[in-house]
Order: sequence, then structure tokens, then C-alpha cells
Amino acid sequence: MAQSTVSEAIEVDADITLVWELVSDPSNYPRWSPEASGVRRRSGTGPWAVGDVFTGSNRIWLPWSTNCRVVRASPLEAFAFDVSFSVLPVARWSYELAPNATGGTLVTERWEDHRTGLKGAIVKPSGLLVGRGRDAATRNRATMRATLAHLKAEAERARS
Repeated sequence: MAQSTVSEAIEVDADITLVWELVSDPSNYPRWSPEASGVRRRSGTGPWAVGDVFTGSNRIWLPWSTNCRVVRASPLEAFAFDVSFSVLPVARWSYELAPNATGGTLVTERWEDHRTGLKGAIVKPSGLLVGRGRDAATRNRATMRATLAHLKAEAERARS
């Protein structure tokens, strides 16, 4: 049975406030992710808040876009957004933060599969078309590791 939730974590040698500023702004994601290629904010201004909407553009083989809505924006704790393809739910992505003992930040990136039931059966095959493969959990674990490594490098450079 396929995994419905995947998470990866990394220790970042940077203050939680700096890390929060980075992960709570989706326009940063294309710099870190092997798939994300753009973010276009469609609602809200200033710091991202619950209810703000954006379009996420991605590319592996073929480009695709998703609709995203911020569902959690708890400063210094967690930032999460739900992803859909048209009216079909796809996933929830989140970044969870915790201070560590050395003054740095533990960052956990989490993916929850929302492709269930009839709507899920309709949207799952689209992953094959764009190059994501049959196993979203394994694919996401690999991209999360890359994303977190790039986030870590950027945050640690910024604190210097």
C-alpha cells in the first residue's frame, strides 16, 4: 500500500526567525525544489496568511500548475498549504519548525496525500503524464531531501 504521509527533516544552523521568513514565503520554493518552477500569488498581500491563494508551477518532463491555498501560518512553528488540480484535491505540504539545543532550527517538511476516493482516482494518473512516476511517496521523499538541503544552504549563508 502506498504511503499517505511522508516527512523529512534537517538541522539548520540558523535562527528560527530567519528560517520562518524563508519557509513562510512560497515564492522562495522554486530556488530550493527540483520540481517547483514558479509561484504566482493570487490573493493576499504582505506576509502570507491563512486563506491566501497562489498558483504553483512545476516541471519535470512537462510543465503543470496547481492551485494552492495557505491553511496554516503559525509564526515560528508551521506553514502549510493545500494543493489541488482544478477542483481535485492533491496534497497538503507543510514546513514545521522547532528550535534545537544549539540555537539552530529543526525543519521538517511533510507531504500528505489527499488523492483519495473517486477524485483521487481521477487525478493520480496525471502524475505519470508529467514525469512524477507511480510512487508519489518515494518521489516526494527524494525531492524533499533536495529541497531541505537547498533551504539549509541558503539559510546558513544568510546568517553569516
